[in-house]
Amino acid sequence: MLTTSPKLQPSTLDPNWKTPREIERATESCHLLRSLLRECTYLPDSQARAWLHQHVRTRFAKFGFKVWEHRDDPAYGLRIDDKLREARKAVGLLRRANEGERKALLRVLLLAYGRIGKRRYELMLPLMPTAMEKQLKGVLMAGDGEVDSAEDGESQVETPQRIPPTPTARKPSAAEVNKGAWSAYVTDFSPQLRALLESQVRMPPPHLTRPTLRKLKPQIEELNAWMRPMPISRVKNKTEEWYADVLYKAHPPLSPPEWQRLRGLALGTQKEHMRPRRTAISSTRESALDMLVMYGRPNPRKAFGNREAHQITPRFMRRLWTQVFAQCPVMEWDAETSRWKVTWGEQALGQDYEVQDEATGLKKTAATGG
Repeated sequence: MLTTSPKLQPSTLDPNWKTPREIERATESCHLLRSLLRECTYLPDSQARAWLHQHVRTRFAKFGFKVWEHRDDPAYGLRIDDKLREARKAVGLLRRANEGERKALLRVLLLAYGRIGKRRYELMLPLMPTAMEKQLKGVLMAGDGEVDSAEDGESQVETPQRIPPTPTARKPSAAEVNKGAWSAYVTDFSPQLRALLESQVRMPPPHLTRPTLRKLKPQIEELNAWMRPMPISRVKNKTEEWYADVLYKAHPPLSPPEWQRLRGLALGTQKEHMRPRRTAISSTRESALDMLVMYGRPNPRKAFGNREAHQITPRFMRRLWTQVFAQCPVMEWDAETSRWKVTWGEQALGQDYEVQDEATGLKKTAATGG
């Protein structure tokens, strides 16, 4: 009786063998990486160019290693398709920003200056209490932030870490938490973070990316629906929700050199070099009739261009920088009062601001630019 040997799959013969779909994904990822880096070079802000360039390279390198780790998992292809879709959206965002679309360009500037996205958590890290530094560093090292995402991973980053109470300690009730005894459930604010939050309550910045922060104490109902004292577990959950909401509404400060540079751009005293965009080799545009014949329906953006696009002029950029700068604080230690001094961008736009020269240590006044 003749026996037939089992048919060997190509993957068992060559460990480097890939399916046609895997080859398509690898080719598309290479094209998307080049498109993202190319669009980054045309951004009209040097800070945005540098930060987004390194952010794109870091994200592709980290996820490329994850793809290599799951190279034997066929189901991981769906995850790769999702990431490729996110990369295509990021290319569209940067392309619209370079065309002068105000909403897209403002979003890019907010990402670059840490008002939204991953850099916001990097700026919040020095303000966090010591008990939460390891938790935040672990999330940042995971590198799950997207290029065009504003709130990606906020719930997992800003979830407070409880301090485990001693077995004999009595947990505070809702009334005691409302009076200020909430540190038994969540970590207390650091001195820098408390100074920043108190300043934000006194002088709230424009709520362009975050809701207005109004109170620094939780307001928990003392009685439940049955007119009984609120259960301790409910008090704990509401305190953690309030703590996470406060951290979500906080605006992290910029470093003094970066804050002063952005202030100069917003006031017009500092100029930014605008890089001209290279023209494509094929300058012919398909008409709406050609698209209707070839694809069944025309693409309005390709047929008529981006109607939301503006010419990127110094005046146009100055207005966007002003919007971003109004939400950016700076923190400096005041040796005379032994307290942290917080200055907001909206506050510094209409007045002279005293800066300290790092070389000489002397204070000098930076005049407004109009």
